[in-house]
Amino acid sequence: MKDILIKNAHIVTMDEGAVYENGCVWISGSKIKYVGGMLKKDIQAEVIDARGGIVMPGLVNAHTHLGMSCFRSFASDLPLGKWLEKIFKVEDKLNDELIYQFALIACAEALECGSACVNDMYLDVSGTAQACIESGIRAFISRNIVDTDGQSGLKRRLNELDRMHELYDGREGRINVLASAHAEYTCSENALREVISRADSWSSPFYIHASETVSEVQGCLERHGVSPIKWLAGLGLPSSTIAAHCTVVSNEDMEIMLEHNIIPVHNPVSNLKLASGVAPIRAMLAAGVKPALGTDGNGSNNNLDMFRELFTASLLQKGFSLDAQALDAYTAVKMATVYGADALEYKGGRIKEGYFADILVLNPSLFLEPVHDVYGIIAYSAESRDVRYNIVNGRVLVKEGQCVSIDKERLAAQLNELCAKLF
Repeated sequence: MKDILIKNAHIVTMDEGAVYENGCVWISGSKIKYVGGMLKKDIQAEVIDARGGIVMPGLVNAHTHLGMSCFRSFASDLPLGKWLEKIFKVEDKLNDELIYQFALIACAEALECGSACVNDMYLDVSGTAQACIESGIRAFISRNIVDTDGQSGLKRRLNELDRMHELYDGREGRINVLASAHAEYTCSENALREVISRADSWSSPFYIHASETVSEVQGCLERHGVSPIKWLAGLGLPSSTIAAHCTVVSNEDMEIMLEHNIIPVHNPVSNLKLASGVAPIRAMLAAGVKPALGTDGNGSNNNLDMFRELFTASLLQKGFSLDAQALDAYTAVKMATVYGADALEYKGGRIKEGYFADILVLNPSLFLEPVHDVYGIIAYSAESRDVRYNIVNGRVLVKEGQCVSIDKERLAAQLNELCAKLF
């Protein structure tokens, strides 16, 4: 793999706020070898002239369901409970091959929308893993554990998870398998403890949906007398837990999250579309909690555009609090980069020597100028159309705005045929 030199750029490192004007980044192998002002020595490398554009860390989509591309525009305008009823009926027809094809579509979309890394939870890990391997994206993946069909179903799913961890964890230095459970309301205490024990033994985060709706929280209070966050904490969590949504959380919940290192993943567009509510991100940040950012799946969001999530997240907090600084641009960008990478415990989310070379080059554009505040440009002006290059693990996966690692034309030609098997 050739070294890559990116030059003539506004470099937004997200490393303690350092920004280099007319700087360069030297990529060697899968890692960043140099970042700063223009190099005075010649190096043997493929040169990308950023032409005055913005260079920033690849975005981290900390919660999604890649295999749900088939559900784009399906079950629209329904609240979560009714939406799940429709989704579950179709999901029973999915198999490894279909999940692979739909996940591949999602990988292409995520890459072109600026994501370098995705944290995925779904029914099958093998299909998703294969799609992520082929696409070149960095991925954390997990078999979604439920035990609504009894002990035999739970045992089968846990065996699948164990097998997938054995087969795929650590593949190509960018595929990781996490232990995840769907939610408190779809898992018994025994199931949750089984999954948590695996996270412990694998020294990786535990991953779960939590406190997504008012009805979920009320149901947990009726079953256990405490909120989902407090219930989970009482089970003996590992050193790190990733909790998707956390839309309905109290001040006590936030204290528990800080104490037990429960990192929430904010999914503003999905939560709005399903009428689940608005997560109290401002209060979380004030409490010392550092939320990551995600899109959720195509079934509840309709796209995987992390720039849209950035924009929506910040504006929601401002509008609800009537405080223009409730979620400032810099913090919003940190949620989509630094906080996501830190939650997943890998050296990403920053352009920093020794870190993974997961880097975006945004086109110089009349619509991204003038750059009075580069974070304001990223949070409030940049869109997925502005992604010129997406480099993951030192490999160019998007070039001139187009994914080059996946045959999109083939997938487009097959999409209707694939969906006909389900709907």
